[in-house]
Order: sequence, then C-alpha cells, then structure tokens
Amino acid sequence: MEELRNKELLLVHQGRMTAMGEMLANIAHQWRQSLNVMGLLIQQLGLFSESDCLDKQLVDVNVEKAMGILKHLSQTIDDFRTFSEPDREKIPFRINQVLEKTLKFVGELFTHQGISIKSDFVQDSQVTGFPNEFSQALLNLLLNARDALVESRTGNKWIKVSSRPENGRAVVTITDNGGGVDENIIDKIFDPYFTTKKLGKGSGIELFMSKNIIERNRGGHLSVRNIKKCAEFRIEV
Repeated sequence: MEELRNKELLLVHQGRMTAMGEMLANIAHQWRQSLNVMGLLIQQLGLFSESDCLDKQLVDVNVEKAMGILKHLSQTIDDFRTFSEPDREKIPFRINQVLEKTLKFVGELFTHQGISIKSDFVQDSQVTGFPNEFSQALLNLLLNARDALVESRTGNKWIKVSSRPENGRAVVTITDNGGGVDENIIDKIFDPYFTTKKLGKGSGIELFMSKNIIERNRGGHLSVRNIKKCAEFRIEV
C-alpha cells in the first residue's frame, strides 16, 4: 500500500509539473506582450523628447500606462505563486472564483491558439476543500480540451465552461467542439499513463490526476460523455 501511495504521489507531482510548465509558457507570452508595449511607450517618450514635442500630458499618460502594465505583471507573479503553493488545509472557497482565476491563466494563450472560451456561470456555490488542487484539476481538463482542439480540424474552435448548483452540489462542465472522445477508449481515458497522443506529446496522467483530486480528495465525481461531436467533462462536488 505504501509503494502504491508513493507511485500515486509521483504521478500527481509529474502532472503538477506539466501543468505549471503550461502556465509558465502562458505567463511568458503575457509578459512578452506587456514588455513590448512598455518598450513602445519608452521609445515614444524618447522620440518626442528629441523633437522637442514632449509635454507633461504625454509623460503623465505614458507613466500611467507603464505603471498599469507593471501592476499587471506583479499580479501575474502573485497569482502563479498562489497557485503553485500546496494547499495546507481545507478551507471554504467559491467555485466560480476558482474558475475565473484558472481561466485567467489560460485565456490569452488559448486566444493566441485560435480557441475562444465561453463561460456560463449561473450561480456560485461554496464548498470546503483544497482550492489550489481544484484549480489544478480544472487546468488539466482545460489543457486536455485545448490539445483535442489543436489536433482536430474544427474551424471555429471553442471551449465552454459552465457552473451551476444542482441537487445540493456544485456542477462544473467543460465542453469542447474537438470531435468528442472515441467511444472505443472513452472508458480508459482516466487510467494512469493512458494517452492517444504521439510519443513525447503527453504523459497520460493529467486526466487521471484530475479524477483523483476530484473524487478522492474532494469526495466528488468526474465523468465524460460525448454530445453532438463535443466532449463534455462533468465535475460534481
């Protein structure tokens, strides 16, 4: 039992590193864009100064924009640090708040990859548990949906995230129009190390880890089904 537990912990750690790697790529993309804008603001001040057209209003506007960018970059670091810290104890948290934070991490990256995110949060629910682990499970499902869309030939690629209370539980669904899951393997996709990706493109532990987080640590349920060539992952907690 101890050996199995150690293997399970290793899988969770590997999945967490994979998710954090994706998040770092997203953060790098956000920072690069922000730094480019700051560079343009500084260059503009230099050009106007050389042509003796620099005035206080332009300086104030550019300083305000630059400070806004710096605040955004600082907030990005804080958000990532909060996510990467392990949960120490169960605390009450709002489902929609965690959803919004997780979508914020991947929003710009998905848009850059031609994927739109639709959100439908009917009503918020409060649960007690580990918010960072729940966020990681959500992130794994979102990245899985992203990968399915990237590999598909779908024209208008989208992911829809819905949240609502149902029969006293919080229900979150993540749906993508990437063609759905092959019915021949749909019962296996939560198995550890099972993957349909090419060698080196996927470890096959992300969905397993999400199910483990939701069902073992949260006492919930994670399932998947196909709906009109769309894959829908459903979380109940």
